[in-house]
Amino acid sequence: MRSDKYSGKRDSSRDTQSYDGWEETQMLFQSRDQEKEAEKKRRQREAAYQEYLALRENTDASRAPEDDVRTYTRKKRANKQQSSVFEEPKPSRREKKEQKKPPAKKKKKKGRSLRRVILIVLLLLIAAAAAGILFVMGLMEKVGTEEIDQANLGINPQVEHDLKNYQNIALLGVDARDMEDYKTCRTDAIIMLSIDKQNKAIRQISVYRDTYLHANKKYGYDKITNVHAYAGTTGTLHSLNENMDLNIREAVIVNWKAVADAIDGLGGIDVEIKKSEIKEMNKYIKDTQKNIGGSKEKIKKAGMQTLNGNQAVTYARIRKDSSEGDYRRNERMKIVVSAAVDKAKKTNPFKLKQIADQVMPQIRTNMDTNSLLKVMFAFLRYDMTDSAGWPFETGSWTSYNGAWVGPPVTLKRNVTELHEKYFGQPGYEPTQTVQDISKEISRRTGLY
Repeated sequence: MRSDKYSGKRDSSRDTQSYDGWEETQMLFQSRDQEKEAEKKRRQREAAYQEYLALRENTDASRAPEDDVRTYTRKKRANKQQSSVFEEPKPSRREKKEQKKPPAKKKKKKGRSLRRVILIVLLLLIAAAAAGILFVMGLMEKVGTEEIDQANLGINPQVEHDLKNYQNIALLGVDARDMEDYKTCRTDAIIMLSIDKQNKAIRQISVYRDTYLHANKKYGYDKITNVHAYAGTTGTLHSLNENMDLNIREAVIVNWKAVADAIDGLGGIDVEIKKSEIKEMNKYIKDTQKNIGGSKEKIKKAGMQTLNGNQAVTYARIRKDSSEGDYRRNERMKIVVSAAVDKAKKTNPFKLKQIADQVMPQIRTNMDTNSLLKVMFAFLRYDMTDSAGWPFETGSWTSYNGAWVGPPVTLKRNVTELHEKYFGQPGYEPTQTVQDISKEISRRTGLY
């Protein structure tokens, strides 16, 4: 008879009892697995070594033995199968991704293409700028030449050194209808354009035409407006430099017709007309039209309005609209110049060319094309700052020939104030030449 162990009955009491040899069994299985893995690796190394020995007996010059061993081992691990050490391994996922990326050469090509585009753009800009400069140079060549004796300009050496950062240019408006007979004409307007190269600013300093100054040794003392009629442009610059301690070497001479033509070409300029100016303007517009041609349209009302060329010229020349006389006249000249410059900055370049073609032949200067270009660019880049009329303080005196003049009171004080205000020279002491002229003017006029 069989025992309970082999009977169909189950002893439930044994279900809750643990098997004491379970951990030893697990360790035994792990030890066997490790031995199998070690044996597998040993066989792989042995196979690789056998392949290596076979390769040494038949060496390929293009491959190193160690390369073949590495290739064989990597291939075995990746494919889990036997293969020849001479076959190239299949690419991994990382290698496939890298193959999909654009090669470095393409990036370099893109970089080179971008650099080429930038280079082409720069070349086009340079070409455009060069074309613009050549265009302007072509216009400048239409300007007439004025000969000035540089050795006879009356510039004091110390003054020239002190004003080295200032380019002072005389803008002279003459009475001539055309530029064929301007050399014997008086200067109806004298404006000094002072270019401050250090502070990038431009100011206008008007010299009143009736100012009583030393002309030259031959003619003595006279109104500054008369000097051009008998001593020309060189004599006018000499007188300005000598009496005001300046360094003017360049001049631009224009007639009123050139001014009127330029303003008409710009489509007029906007100016505020005072009620006291209307009567005098309408009185002389007809005379202006007789001298330079053009329109003789009159002013109908006061206030801000657009003036044509003849109206603007007449506005700049009248002086009997108020008790200020010549001083208000110089102020109006500066208003006309500033308004024309502002309008020109906003005008289409092609329109400016048409204006220049008409106006340039009516201008005379001793400046070369390069100097004119520099001045033109200064007008475009620099600020038009405050303007002034000089002398700051004048008297009234009737000269020996019965003409009314306006002597500076005194010349020395006016020159000192000029340099302190506009040339950055505090405590300025005028040259001995200015002091001597100042004493003589005071002696003649009795104004001290």
